[in-house]
Amino acid sequence: MNVVIRRAQPSDIDVCAGITYEAFKDISDRHQFPTDFPTLDFATEITGLLIESPVFFGIVAESEGAVVGCGFMDERNPIRGIGPVSVDRTFQGRGTGREIMKALLERGQDAVGIRLVQESFNMASLSLYASLGFEVKEPFVLMEGKFRSQPQHGFEVRPLASEDVGECAALCKKLYRCDRTSDIEYALNFFSPWVACKQGQIVAYTCAVSALGHSVAETEADMQALLLGAAAYSSDQLLAFHLPLRYASLFRWCLQEGLRALKPMAVMAVGEYQSPEGCWFPSFVY
Repeated sequence: MNVVIRRAQPSDIDVCAGITYEAFKDISDRHQFPTDFPTLDFATEITGLLIESPVFFGIVAESEGAVVGCGFMDERNPIRGIGPVSVDRTFQGRGTGREIMKALLERGQDAVGIRLVQESFNMASLSLYASLGFEVKEPFVLMEGKFRSQPQHGFEVRPLASEDVGECAALCKKLYRCDRTSDIEYALNFFSPWVACKQGQIVAYTCAVSALGHSVAETEADMQALLLGAAAYSSDQLLAFHLPLRYASLFRWCLQEGLRALKPMAVMAVGEYQSPEGCWFPSFVY
């Protein structure tokens, strides 16, 4: 089947949102896991943000003039992030996803590295990404729930301010091993970022206590303080984040606090990859 790849336009938002919503729902329902796009409205909101923002590169695949797939690349940082990538259910298994991925990889060929987040139960996407050179680097689980404990003493948890960006970026560079300054600045405008301070120093931050934002902390204890502090300001809603399984004690603590693991996932990468130090949570892209 021949498909034509072109740049996504604002007029593509609704059709791309529908494809993304149906594709993610279909694979999640078949494996009995929650989808990353629980409603069409949410899929439309995220798709609109990705297509209309100058810091994301979006493409669509067309067959006989109809959009049958879409994919996006986060270009805010030296390390690129791919996702989401979606194909109309009637066109899956016919090479459309591969063509979208090849176009995104060509776009990012000058980047020092490219990463993505993959749902580990999706064998089709795992095989596709592996065949294109991606390797699994970090298994993690999506956690969700409300914490039972109150904020910890000895830490100040407060909203991240513009004057904190430099210190948070330095912490990220030290522990995450890559520059994500643009992510932090972006979070100030679109999410609810938080920092945890100890003795006047920022020891942890999160761009969003959700799958949309990454988090970095000096230690697991610092991450716990950050989570509990942020949760105190969001007591009426469920919190969600990606928890790497290497942090076994932090995983057990989350379970004891009443959270539950929703589904297995993994960071995959091509090009440069340095395993983060400290404690970190990836976003839905990486």
